Amino acid sequence: MKKHIIRTIGLSVALGLTIAVTESAVAQQGNGNTNKQATESSEEQEAREKNQNAKGNKDHQKNNKLEEKQERAQRDRAQAQGKQDKQPADDAGKGNAYGQDKGEMSGREFGQNRAAEARMTGEERKARLVTTVDEGDSKVKEARDRIAKAKDELEKNRKSGKMSDAELNERRAAIERAENAVRVLEERVNAGRARLQR
Repeated sequence: MKKHIIRTIGLSVALGLTIAVTESAVAQQGNGNTNKQATESSEEQEAREKNQNAKGNKDHQKNNKLEEKQERAQRDRAQAQGKQDKQPADDAGKGNAYGQDKGEMSGREFGQNRAAEARMTGEERKARLVTTVDEGDSKVKEARDRIAKAKDELEKNRKSGKMSDAELNERRAAIERAENAVRVLEERVNAGRARLQR
């Protein structure tokens, strides 16, 4: 910011001196068109000044962006350094990976043990998925049976005239909602079945 102010002041002083020298030189030559030349040269000078100021502003903006970028990089480095300093010394060299605490086992034994555990976990998940799919199938079947019974009962009530139109519409809407819920459950069961087949 200070550089920009100093540069602007310097340009202004240089401009003023140039105009003064130019006017005095024109007056000493004794031309009758001194006024016209002075205005032309001052206009030219103003145009040059605007161009220089524009260039100075662009340079200033570039410098500001560069300085901001450097400051951000310094802050990031300082934060990274601060995080490293906060880690306790006894954690040095230890990671989060499996195998840091193998105990008495060798690397191969530990790896074989981990693989066996992973297989058991996968088999347990698969068994749970099978039971979930079977339970879902039975629930879908029960729900479809109940919906069919509700539709038959609704049709009987409609024919016998035991229910008003408003009550019939309410029951139809409830049956429709139940059918939608059964469709969603059936889609989930089918997705689980597809996962089992992979």
